[in-house]
Amino acid sequence: MKTRQSLTLRCIFLMLPVFGSNIINAQEEFTRSLDSLCQLFSEKKCFNGDLLVAVNGQPVFERSEGFRDNTTKEIVQHNSIFNLGSVSKPFTALAILQLHQQGKLNIEDQVLKYIPEFPYPDIKIKHLLSHTSGLKQSLNQIEEVDLSIPVNNDSLVAIFERYKPTLFAEPGAEWIYSNVGYELLAVIVERVSLMRFAVYMDKYVFKPAGMKRTFIPSSQKITHWLPKGVQEQDLLVPHELKNSASCEASPVDSVNFVQQRKDFLVGSENVYSCVGDLSRFDCALRQNKLLSKELQELAYTPFILTSGDTAKDLGAPIPSYYGMGWFISISRNNGRVIWHKGRSYGSRSVFLRNPERKQVVAMTDNFDFPAVDLKGISLLRTINKEPYRNPVLMSLVQKLGCEIYSQGIECALVEFDHRKEKERADYYISEEEMILLSEYLVREKKMNEAKQVLNHSLQVFPRSPAIFSEYAKILLSEQSQEQATEYFKKAVSLNGESEEEKESLLNGVGYYYLGMNDYNAAEFVLKLNTELFSESGNVFDSYAYVLDQNNKINEAIEMEEKAVMLAAEKNDALLETFRENLKNLRAKKHD
Repeated sequence: MKTRQSLTLRCIFLMLPVFGSNIINAQEEFTRSLDSLCQLFSEKKCFNGDLLVAVNGQPVFERSEGFRDNTTKEIVQHNSIFNLGSVSKPFTALAILQLHQQGKLNIEDQVLKYIPEFPYPDIKIKHLLSHTSGLKQSLNQIEEVDLSIPVNNDSLVAIFERYKPTLFAEPGAEWIYSNVGYELLAVIVERVSLMRFAVYMDKYVFKPAGMKRTFIPSSQKITHWLPKGVQEQDLLVPHELKNSASCEASPVDSVNFVQQRKDFLVGSENVYSCVGDLSRFDCALRQNKLLSKELQELAYTPFILTSGDTAKDLGAPIPSYYGMGWFISISRNNGRVIWHKGRSYGSRSVFLRNPERKQVVAMTDNFDFPAVDLKGISLLRTINKEPYRNPVLMSLVQKLGCEIYSQGIECALVEFDHRKEKERADYYISEEEMILLSEYLVREKKMNEAKQVLNHSLQVFPRSPAIFSEYAKILLSEQSQEQATEYFKKAVSLNGESEEEKESLLNGVGYYYLGMNDYNAAEFVLKLNTELFSESGNVFDSYAYVLDQNNKINEAIEMEEKAVMLAAEKNDALLETFRENLKNLRAKKHD
């Protein structure tokens, strides 16, 4: 791979010489560490894009590598422009919070105040911001939608009005990542500001922050919307890997161009920007140019669910909560890391900020290489002298998945065990990936293979409640209810320490089945939860909800009465909610 590598060290040295050679030596030391880490990315051929490390708004390390376009072999130029994918979400959240600050909306308002045709009266703006609305992740999960018909933000609203897809969970109850929630936020911005979303963002965010190479197109024809001074050659061509089983298994001759999409949605993605502009965005935020310090702190504070738990992403590469538009990771020694990652049809990005230390890492990739987020995290932790997970190790689970199809399950598992014991230094094993592989095999009707994968998963992660729960789901789908019950019970026993944590596992599984419209499975699981936690009003409330959805209104009322009684005995904060639910059920019975 012919590449251009640029390394720029400036500004920081100009600020520090008065303190003597020790600080300069320390600066040179972490620069060498960053360069060594990036050289590893290059050697492993798992980075094609642009990166920036900045402190107090000044670049201290820059590198660009690879091809802008795999056909022409044009090289990546520094500050080339990428689709940021979900790194667009912090910008959308900022727009909403600006309108809140101006008194033009309130994040406690119901969404239907601004979108009257929205069919969910209990969903508030703050639920969309925090991914706690209960909405499905994307249009792909709404079965009635014909995805061959192009969709934009305006037609998205009509889809919800027409089909009223079932929520995964009650608003505020669960953290469920939802792109459509952020696409609806963009609609709210337009209706409140009386501007197109792209126009609002340019006027009130990009320009005030000095982001001259950042824009939002209003259609699939990206080049029609370039800002002044930006040319088509500044845009990176997105690619996808034919084989993403590992970093090294993807040379540049195994790259496909991403086909142009028919739909075009903003709010969840489609902010186009560069690493330099992301650093300027960070500076504008820290200087409170775009939003008050108080509202920024609200955005950077973990959202509190109705259960009292904090919203968190258990699948994040570092332990992370979620606030309003941002992931939040708390480092014991180095303060908070406020961050987001993104992926959009051939491009990936990660944007990490440590406001207390005024540090930024921005990284973009247009070959869709996995683990860009881990690479960015490793760069940030390097400058803070913190340990990090090796971001260039190959995925043993992805290797297993490929070999199940090429060699069969038995041979694949033999190879898996061999590599796990003899070649562990070259691979990482992810609990989340094991579960995702089993889910994929289930969708492919390979139930035996899925169970064998989960059996092997339990050898590696013997105390994983998620793996026991996943195995139980398969057993339940095979009508092995007795075995499923035992696996669910084991999962519950391993899930946290408190009663609230333990009961939340089956509640989550039940709402998963509700989202899949499998009411019988949801009823089975939530009934089991009432047997395991017979003193919890919350589990009886959830059971009542699924009974209602399954057209068992009398039983639903009985269970909701039980929820009210238990909540009253404990003076539970959810008592009034349960009473309101009971009132609604009784009214429904008499309609």
